[in-house]
Order: sequence, then structure tokens, then C-alpha cells
Amino acid sequence: MAVAPARVVDLERGDLPAVCAKTGVECDGLVKDTLRVVPRWVSALAILLIVPYLVGRLYTARKLEVKLPIAPNRITRIRRMVQAAWIALVVAAAGFTASLFGAGGVAAIAFLAGLGAYVVIVYVGDQMWVGARPTDRDDLVVLTRVHPAFAAALAAQYQAAL
Repeated sequence: MAVAPARVVDLERGDLPAVCAKTGVECDGLVKDTLRVVPRWVSALAILLIVPYLVGRLYTARKLEVKLPIAPNRITRIRRMVQAAWIALVVAAAGFTASLFGAGGVAAIAFLAGLGAYVVIVYVGDQMWVGARPTDRDDLVVLTRVHPAFAAALAAQYQAAL
């Protein structure tokens, strides 16, 4: 995966190359998304515990409503991941509920398996999507986890604009 600097106004308008940001194939469909631009030092708080990380993220994140070019097959894959996450939560909830009624070890296994699967699915899904880091300029962000073809097309678009 690559990184690519992008202007915030271009991200908000969807004025980006017609190349999928995740797969590098040509596509002209735009997907609305919310990117949370969080400073890198906030991630270091995750070492302490999850609560300081979430508080740091809450107070330092900048929310951008963007339109990204994403190929239809990647959208389908993300939708399947969301469905799988819901199924994992249902399994965890069923295991928890069964444990309240005395189901014993089977309920605990179902709860832990569902919860573990949910965490893995959410992590993998997050890694499959585009991230963003701040720069020293407010009008510019660095897109992370993008395909090298998209990064090159974006750089060429900005080079042509000069």
C-alpha cells in the first residue's frame, strides 16, 4: 500500500482521478465516507489502554466528509465484512444470553468466539479501507493504505495542475 497527499477540497468534492483508491483499477463511481484525521501521537496512547486512546481520538480527530473512487467489487467485499461483523455480534449476544440461563461452557465459547471474530473482522475491515493523517497544513491530508496506482494518478493530477 502507498500514501498520497491530497487536498481536502478535492476529497470533499470528489475531484479525484478515476482510479479505485484501494484496487488501482479504473472506476468512476464515488463512495461517500467519513475520514477521521488523527495525529500519529494518539496511536501511542493505545499502548497505555484503550480508554486514553479513545479519549485522545475523540478530542483531536478532525472529521472529513469525502467522496472516494472505489471499485464495485471492493464495495461488495466491504458489505460482506459488515454482514459478517453483525453475525459475529449475534453469536456473541446469543452466547452471553445463554450463559445467563445456565448454558455453561458452550455459552462461554460462543460468546468468546463471537466477540473474537467481531474484533478481527473490524480490524481487517479497517485495514481494507483508506486512512488519513494530518499534515502541517489544514488544507492538505495524507491518505494512507491507498493503492500505488491511485497515488501515482493523484500525483499526476496535481502535477498537471501546476
